Amino acid sequence: MTLLFFISFSFSQQEYIAVMTLEPMGLTEQEANILSERLTNELVELDKYTVVERSNVDKIMKEMKFQYSGCTDTQCAVKIGEMLNSNYIVIGSVSKFGDTYSIDARIIDVETSEVLTSASYSHKGDIDNLLNEGVNEISNQLYAISEF
Repeated sequence: MTLLFFISFSFSQQEYIAVMTLEPMGLTEQEANILSERLTNELVELDKYTVVERSNVDKIMKEMKFQYSGCTDTQCAVKIGEMLNSNYIVIGSVSKFGDTYSIDARIIDVETSEVLTSASYSHKGDIDNLLNEGVNEISNQLYAISEF
């Protein structure tokens, strides 16, 4: 009986993470949405988190009447995370400066509003590199650094 309780308790201790749409800076919203979707998929594949479906994040954003580009600060992200019953939330940006593209992301603890980890990736050249190598590098950095 004790073993059954322990097994049930272990499975109920899942930690949930939600990924906000990356804020586009010098890129289109469509490009930011595509990269955000890919980042979500990469985090799912890492199998460390139970990832909140992006459509649920979008639904909450619409219900709260937030603008996607307006919810990039910690307070806003924490509020969204609470509404999603998420333990953690990923926020960040994707940008272009000259010929250099970059992604910056952070994991925020929804309960404490503390930034737990951050990740960065930059590439000079073509935006296509962000879709594969860039997003993969960001997810791996977030995974490797996070100790929650």
